[in-house]
Amino acid sequence: MNVKNLRYLSYGIGALLLAYIAFRYFSPNPMDTTNEDNPNDKAESYFRTQSDGFSVDPFYLESAKTIFSADGQFLRFDEILARAKSGELNLISELWSLRRQCPEGSTREQCHEYIKAFIQNEYGGDDAKRLVSMLSNYLKYEEAMVHLDPSSKSYTNQERYEQIKQLRRKYFAKEDAELIFGLEEATADFSFNRKNFLDETKNIKAEERIRLYEDYRKKSFGTFYDAVAAREPKFDKFETEMDLRQNELSKLSSTEREAKEKEVRIRYFGKDGNDRMEKVLKEMKEEEEKISKLETEEKTFLKNNPNLSNSEREKKLMELRVQTLGSKELAEEYSRRLEYEKTLKNSEN
Repeated sequence: MNVKNLRYLSYGIGALLLAYIAFRYFSPNPMDTTNEDNPNDKAESYFRTQSDGFSVDPFYLESAKTIFSADGQFLRFDEILARAKSGELNLISELWSLRRQCPEGSTREQCHEYIKAFIQNEYGGDDAKRLVSMLSNYLKYEEAMVHLDPSSKSYTNQERYEQIKQLRRKYFAKEDAELIFGLEEATADFSFNRKNFLDETKNIKAEERIRLYEDYRKKSFGTFYDAVAAREPKFDKFETEMDLRQNELSKLSSTEREAKEKEVRIRYFGKDGNDRMEKVLKEMKEEEEKISKLETEEKTFLKNNPNLSNSEREKKLMELRVQTLGSKELAEEYSRRLEYEKTLKNSEN
């Protein structure tokens, strides 16, 4: 599996684990819940027992004014909704950002009371109630996530993610679920289905395949497409195009292939960027050739000198590595890498 495919797969798996980890991270120690002086009690009495979930202890209202400060003005409620709908704003990331600002030593419930107080201070009326309602439902959903084991081998990653999506709909209305999880779910669906698209289009000409790929992305991400495309690193775009061209490039001669790759690099990175990349590629190729030569020479040496002691064998191998790689530092680095690979292999066995 190449780096590109691995990255897209990680998006889907990462989305699967995010909420599960969130609850684990913020769960209070079970021992704390049995303490008669449990500092959570006061926070819980407001967060869990209020019929509308909106009332906040005045202590938290006052404290939140100094805890959550901003360099500029906070977004208006309508701006929050608009940016969440377009994918410019991730509400879960914003919640984590607020959590990190809670006072050190705060319990999970206390931190959420501070956040709820911040919302009530910053926004008014129905706007604040909508945000507090989403926060309250998200916390209930987080707690429900602890009963789902994402490591279960009885489901594929895609099947497990479908379970999580269904769980979310138990706690959120359709519009709120799309605001909070829409971009994440679109990204996960895109990553799960990307391989099917690549398989189905592998025999299509490169230019048409690239066009179809963008159509597929637009369909997958919908209203989030512009935000996703704007954030995509230039190198990722280059890698994607090269990946989509791979079948066609493999049919070209080495000269034609190099010319086409250069043309694409210049289009993304300019002439100077291409020159820098070509220099790195040349260095990598030279290093690969040296390593290949060294491996052959080492095998020949060991075959011709089977009776050397361990110390003498290692000494001669190091001399050979220095001679081939060009310096003692590179030879030692190569030796450490071999040792590391050997350790990994032994640990797997």
